[in-house]
Amino acid sequence: MDHSDPRVDDSIPTEVLDGTDTEQAAEIVVDAAVRNTISPAELGRMLVDAGRSVADEDDLLTLLQRVAGIAHEAVDGADYTGITIDLSGRTYTAVHTDERTLRIDSEQYEAGDGPCLHAARNRTTVLLDSDEAMARWPRFAAAAREEGVHSFLAAPLFTKEQTLGSFNLYGRDRHAFDSLDAEILDLLTTAVSRAIGDFARFKSAHDTAESIQRVLQTRAPIEQAKGVLMALRGIDADEAFDVLRVQSQQTNVPVRVIAVDFLDKVTGSDGEQSA
Repeated sequence: MDHSDPRVDDSIPTEVLDGTDTEQAAEIVVDAAVRNTISPAELGRMLVDAGRSVADEDDLLTLLQRVAGIAHEAVDGADYTGITIDLSGRTYTAVHTDERTLRIDSEQYEAGDGPCLHAARNRTTVLLDSDEAMARWPRFAAAAREEGVHSFLAAPLFTKEQTLGSFNLYGRDRHAFDSLDAEILDLLTTAVSRAIGDFARFKSAHDTAESIQRVLQTRAPIEQAKGVLMALRGIDADEAFDVLRVQSQQTNVPVRVIAVDFLDKVTGSDGEQSA
């Protein structure tokens, strides 16, 4: 796929967390799925910082970034991970691990169906390999094969009041996922669904989809600029944001505008320009 797709253009990368923290969280989730050591409600409280509720779209996106990273770490067969928002006629990718995730998602949106959309719209977990996908969604499955993806695991993300979308894992190997992986992802999506219940309860589906997309459009260039700064300067995500924040304070220009200007300078100067 070499064309721009607005349904994936504003997606933000999974939160760059300390490797040890992510691994520990993933171990807790796997242990919970295997031994039933923690309930979805307890896991949800853990994931949103000691029970702090999801108060706005920024909180929600931060939570989705974190949990997508944990799912990617917890499920061995997951080579590419993303979260699809699909409600009120709006379909787009909110969080992704890498560019290939975005290409696969875009192909699915073009086809109008596939494992992720099916999971969201039917509130059911989808686990299948490339051959099974080819039989059900030949257009999408063929495009995924061209990207080297042969396994799919998608779980719905929803509250009692409304469906939000799905958590999506893609694997390069055939039969990359099994029933335990499905349980792990189901536990995570159940926990997240509980955590966002208060956020979505008093919003219509249209308002929820629109507000998340609006915040994504603000955050996407900031996340991209942070990533470039991290690579250029060898700093972490918090330090990268501080670079943008300090320049914003010094110039009285919004952080998003600083980020966009920085990205324009980098792409126009062979990556040698810095903020």
